[in-house]
Amino acid sequence: MQIAFFAEQDRLALSSWFTSQADVTQWAGPGVAWPLEESFLATLLDSASQKPASLLTFAGKQAGELAAVAQTGFDWNNHLACLCRVVVNPAMRGKNLAEHMLRQLIATAFQQEGIERIELRVYTFNQAAIRTYEKLGFVREGVQRQGVAVGEARWDCALYGMLRQEYVQPEAARRA
Repeated sequence: MQIAFFAEQDRLALSSWFTSQADVTQWAGPGVAWPLEESFLATLLDSASQKPASLLTFAGKQAGELAAVAQTGFDWNNHLACLCRVVVNPAMRGKNLAEHMLRQLIATAFQQEGIERIELRVYTFNQAAIRTYEKLGFVREGVQRQGVAVGEARWDCALYGMLRQEYVQPEAARRA
């Protein structure tokens, strides 16, 4: 998978992946509206200009087609990074694309000297994502019960974390 910053040409494809407010909330949280608004999509385009980085948006591509999008946020004062808004193209799910992309984002985050922890939040019903995060080495640290309202439903949100000393770099990267 080739990973680069999210670009203007990725906007239309990303927008087509969501069919409801619940889909968008599962990906981006309760503050983002469906259909995705141009003002929100524009916020995904400034990664290259951030100094220091605060919230970077990445696009993963397979054979030139947008396959996945994810963000990495940085809290430099507290030495942590946050993986967020991870989504895989619905037509490409079930191929471990999120795992491949996240391995690269985790490695990049821990290459930053000041980062000691990476965390993420995931809705507890999203078992595919949870399996991926646990496979990557994230540890479940707790659950915010009924933390998000989506229509009449309330969703629980789990917090996962990985400390620098827990990070296991893949064998191929260690040999490079």
